[in-house]
Amino acid sequence: MFFGLLTGTPSLTGAASETNSVSLFIPLTTLNPEFGTNLDKLATMANLAAKTEKKESKAEKKLATSEDLKNLPVAELRKRFTDDSAKHESRAFSAIGRLAQEALQANDPDARVAHVGDILEIQAALRNARRPLVPEKLGVITTWIFLFENLSGKIGVGETMATNLARAIASGGDQGRNDPKPSTFWTHPPAIAQEDVYAGFGRNQLPHIEDPVCEYNAPKISSGTHAGFDVICNGQRLKIKFGDLNSEPFTARIFYALGYHADPTDYTPSVKIRYDRRMLREFHMRKPLTMRITPFGINVGTVRLQTHYDPFSFITSAVFKDGRKVSGSKLKELLFVNPNLAHPEDSPENFRPEVEVSLDYLVMAAANVQPRDGPTQSIGSWQFGGLGHENRRELRGAGLLAAWLSWFDSRSDNTKLRVERDTEEVKLEHFISDLGGGMGTGTGFFSPRGENPNDFAWSFTAPEIVRGPGRMTTPFRIEHFKPTVPTPAFAAMTEDDARWMARLIGQLTENQLRAALIAAGYDNAASRLYLEKLISRRDELVRDLRLDNEIPLLRSPSLNHKFSYAPSTDGPFEAVINGSKVSARKSSTVVSLGRLSH
Repeated sequence: MFFGLLTGTPSLTGAASETNSVSLFIPLTTLNPEFGTNLDKLATMANLAAKTEKKESKAEKKLATSEDLKNLPVAELRKRFTDDSAKHESRAFSAIGRLAQEALQANDPDARVAHVGDILEIQAALRNARRPLVPEKLGVITTWIFLFENLSGKIGVGETMATNLARAIASGGDQGRNDPKPSTFWTHPPAIAQEDVYAGFGRNQLPHIEDPVCEYNAPKISSGTHAGFDVICNGQRLKIKFGDLNSEPFTARIFYALGYHADPTDYTPSVKIRYDRRMLREFHMRKPLTMRITPFGINVGTVRLQTHYDPFSFITSAVFKDGRKVSGSKLKELLFVNPNLAHPEDSPENFRPEVEVSLDYLVMAAANVQPRDGPTQSIGSWQFGGLGHENRRELRGAGLLAAWLSWFDSRSDNTKLRVERDTEEVKLEHFISDLGGGMGTGTGFFSPRGENPNDFAWSFTAPEIVRGPGRMTTPFRIEHFKPTVPTPAFAAMTEDDARWMARLIGQLTENQLRAALIAAGYDNAASRLYLEKLISRRDELVRDLRLDNEIPLLRSPSLNHKFSYAPSTDGPFEAVINGSKVSARKSSTVVSLGRLSH
């Protein structure tokens, strides 16, 4: 069958009844569109696969809604929610079909090359989306490979010039002034210093979802390590994540302000959600992330890399229809016949219907919020290497930006290749879709730790050291930072790429950094400590790249790393937005001798 599809020997139309989207996946993702004879096959197969995938997806959706999900056994619930690849792959197949047709009809050679390049991007994205996030088995050899990869996250050791530069600069000129050509990865921001990073993401106001009561919509089914689910709030579908509460809203704002595609991400101090048994029962529907331990081929056990969260630990209070309020732990006692079971919400018979009918809504803990339905739709994941990505200035420069913010999680499952909605033309955009986990230590044996201002170093670069004639020169380098996985574009970054990014970072104002920290939900003391460290890292970067005659420093070189700050006596941490002051969140924390403490 595969041979027939690849060679085109039998009729594809005749094969439609005996094939499906699964059998078409391999040829659709491996046929090279650069060979003209393959474009016809890709167009035919992609259209066939897209139609088949849509039928399969509709059938699954109908099945999922045809039964009472509130009372299904847990095993059956998992079957319903553990795989959402069908809709993504259907879009990807449709896009491949349209691009193949356009490439076949193109009279302009450059247009044909562009369409073929887009097909290659989609094919890689489809393969990436099916790649295991961690080794399925960890034996003696795979353990060493896993360890080596974890230790080999080099950055900034490149020696060759980026290949996608917009203009030619004479040899000896400052190549760090050269922007990359327009691309689907990055767009030159018109005026960085004027960007509203408080609302962020091109919006004119910061949303507040803590006020309305939202409706539960669907569980989180990705393989992430944080708990979460989807809600519908004021008619908008939102993704709620109980993790990376502050680091992702901050980091995403900075990446977006500097020209990268990043999802609008906000901090909310709470979420009100109408009581629905499904939220409790579907709290554990994430795609499993496990590794089998198999030394010398002997299976000795399985490591589960996700926590089985108790949903009640994220409920700060439950509000009854008569106005009564109880804590999440008290609700657990009231709601179940036997609340002492390991996971009492797993059994439908364990719920007390008379308590359920009297509940109005739950108040959930602070969360990270993203819109689910944007102007683009995901069709897979992309990587920082392959297809020439490592030679792109905007992706190399992203390594310096990542290091400044200590965003270390550059795995392919934190990126998304997306296609614009509601348009016949295929328009791709490369998103960095998960920018959480930074703003902490940038190095670690297996996994660095984010969300910790005390671990966030005061500097992350070191200058070139010239030792004189005949002696080795040590180049500019990045310290205290290593991505968790080898990231080819970060490794290929040259000093010119770094200077290019430093010039973008240098345009951000202190008030913008203040505004982004406040919008991200950091409290007064954490905001102040982060601000001083971000500015220290920024100023040292500027000096180490010898750009201080061009980019004004925000602090003197004698910046006090042992400063203290108490909001109650020193005043709140503030920024000015459209002529008005906004303040950081209040808390009991202070900065004492350069460290956050209570």
